[in-house]
Amino acid sequence: MNGPLEQLSGELALRPLIISILDWAAVGLLLYLAFQLIRQTRTVWLIRGFLILSGAFFLSNLLGLTTLNFILDKILIGVAVAVPVIFQPELRRFLEQLGRGEIFTLLKPDRVPDFEKEALDELLDAVQDLSEERTGALIVIEQSPIDDRLLQDPGDTMDAVLSKSLLLTIFYPKTRLHDGAVLVRDWRIQSASVILPMSTQIPARQLGTRHRAAMGITEQTDALCIVVSEETGSISLAERGKLQRPLTVEQLAEALNRRYRRDEPPSVFTIPALGDWTRKLFPASSSQSGNND
Repeated sequence: MNGPLEQLSGELALRPLIISILDWAAVGLLLYLAFQLIRQTRTVWLIRGFLILSGAFFLSNLLGLTTLNFILDKILIGVAVAVPVIFQPELRRFLEQLGRGEIFTLLKPDRVPDFEKEALDELLDAVQDLSEERTGALIVIEQSPIDDRLLQDPGDTMDAVLSKSLLLTIFYPKTRLHDGAVLVRDWRIQSASVILPMSTQIPARQLGTRHRAAMGITEQTDALCIVVSEETGSISLAERGKLQRPLTVEQLAEALNRRYRRDEPPSVFTIPALGDWTRKLFPASSSQSGNND
């Protein structure tokens, strides 16, 4: 007789605990969604300021700082009243995403802009144009920092965004910076018109000064060096004092991709697509008007 009653009483005692856990989990989820919604706006600084004021209020209460506690209390009341006005754009955005069934997209991990990939694409596009136009070029891709003492001339510091247009401008024959190498550091153009050390090896007759310079810098460092021949437009890649040549742009891209491209990690979870059924239940007025035209 006591067995079923004891089991029932245990279940009843366990139910408040489960409900409390679900309650706190829901609150945590709402707070996380709210933070994801506002964290890319200036409102996040208001939240931090509010948290600092709240911490100062509780600290002053513990230390018995009556006057400071009274002032902070009134300030926090004013802030609480102003919250709907301050967060009006964020609240509107939250309701719009909720109505479109897109609110759970905020749970997706952020995509970090892949500046390395963009810079590599710009570099390959520039090399292709330089090769087609038979414009000589020498591009050093730094791995570990290169000691300036290894360079015959460190060139002109630029610290500029790596782009196709800038590389083509630098190596244009009538510019002052074209006669030398471009040093790429952290996928930015660190300097131009850099004079590299020459290799002591004797290359083939058809290879010129640029190829010897590419071999020289890669003999003394772990850098990679791309060479575009001014005479033939052929592309070479120097590594550890060795030249890979001639290369097509596709072969160069494959070689660089093996070293620098990172595969995106698979998503840990799938976000439910709630937008479909919400649009079916509440079709947009614009689509209705479009059908009537």
